[in-house]
This record gives sequence, C-alpha cells and structure tokens, in this order.
Amino acid sequence: MNKQKVNMTIYKTKNYDMFKLVSSNRPVTESHVKEIMSEIQANNFLAENPVKVNRGHEIIEGQHTFQACVRLEIPVYYMYTKMTKNHIGRFNSSRKTWSMEDVLHHYCVEGVHDYKILAGFRRRHPYPLSTLIILLTGENSKKVLSEYRKGEFNVAQSLDTVEKLLDNIKEFKEFSDKIYRNRAFITAYIDVLTHPDFKHDVFVHKVGLIPARFVKQENKRDYFRMVEDIYNYKNTNPIRLF
Repeated sequence: MNKQKVNMTIYKTKNYDMFKLVSSNRPVTESHVKEIMSEIQANNFLAENPVKVNRGHEIIEGQHTFQACVRLEIPVYYMYTKMTKNHIGRFNSSRKTWSMEDVLHHYCVEGVHDYKILAGFRRRHPYPLSTLIILLTGENSKKVLSEYRKGEFNVAQSLDTVEKLLDNIKEFKEFSDKIYRNRAFITAYIDVLTHPDFKHDVFVHKVGLIPARFVKQENKRDYFRMVEDIYNYKNTNPIRLF
C-alpha cells in the first residue's frame, strides 16, 4: 500500500486576543467548557486535537476547547483550515456523537469490569441505560452520566439489592408498560421502599384492585401521591409518604 505524507502544521500561542468566535456557530455551553477543562487536566491531548481557524483567525471548529484553554491559561493549539463559516453547520451536523450504547460497547470490549456488570443488568432488565446507571451508582445527577461517558462508571450499590428492586418493579409491567420503565417512578419507588410501614406485596395487590389509578405522572412527587393514594385504598391505618 502506498502512503503519502501530509504536512499539516500545528501552531500554539497564548495570544488569545488573536482569535475570534463566529457568531453563527452554536452557542458556547458552560458545562461543556468545564467538561473539556477537566479532561485537559486529566489527559492533555490538545496538540493532537487543534482548534481549526481560517486565515482571519475565526474559530471554525473548537470554540469550547479554545475557551477551556483561556480559562486554564494554557497555550491554544491551532491549525489553519480551508473550511469557511458556511461549512460549520454542514460539518457539525454530519458528525455522529457516541450514544450511551456506543460507550457501553467500547468499555465492555476493553474489559472494564463495572461496564460488563452494567451490560449484564441491561440484558436481564429492559430499562434505559441512564436508569440502570443511576441505580447501580446510587446517584441521580448529570455528573454520574458524564463520568460514565469518560469511562469512570463505578458500581457503588449492592448488586443483589438492585436486582431485587428491578424484579419488584417489573411486577408492575402487567398494569402499565410505560410506568415500570419510567425513571421518575423508579426513583420515587426506591424512596418509598425505605418507608418502615410500606410493603411491596401490599401495594402490588392494591394496584390490582384499582389499576385505573396506576397512571403515568409528570414527576417524582406526583408518583409519591399516586402510590400513597393507591396504598391507602381501604386501609384503616393510612400511611403518609411525603
């Protein structure tokens, strides 16, 4: 196979004032800038991923990376591109970001143990990956999903406990295929199970008696109200969940 060497000169500078942002580019997102800053501090590959600019030093690609460099007060690595401002939308819309599934596949193939555990749960329980990540880490936040994408996902909960919880929740499938997979319902039900007077089997029985009340809600608090209402049906000693 014949190879051809392509010379692509990469420059670096701390003269931030020479660069210009393109107003028609997507808005700079604060959370994405901070994410890149964190990644640079952990693994600095800026020289291999330079910002792309035109001859007027307008940033065609890499505005978030540029902002991260400014914040960290480190040199900006950049290269000149033939792309113009007219190519920004078309170029970025054609790029496919990794899905949650792509991330899981990657780290499983790489043999990362906690991701293989997650994959096992996914095969046994048809829940969204984001829901399983929350259950296995015990944390419901954007941070834990960001860590998952970076390969930093760690199982922090008892596997037997999570397995039993998912088996319990699966019992609601016959009443509503949507609710038993709903993240707000699942996170609400986890809290409900910690109530000293709440019994899962009793609640399932009550749902069977009045299934019309077991309906999709807007948020976690509304699910608390729904569960309380159903559980207290013909209950001489009603419980309070919130």
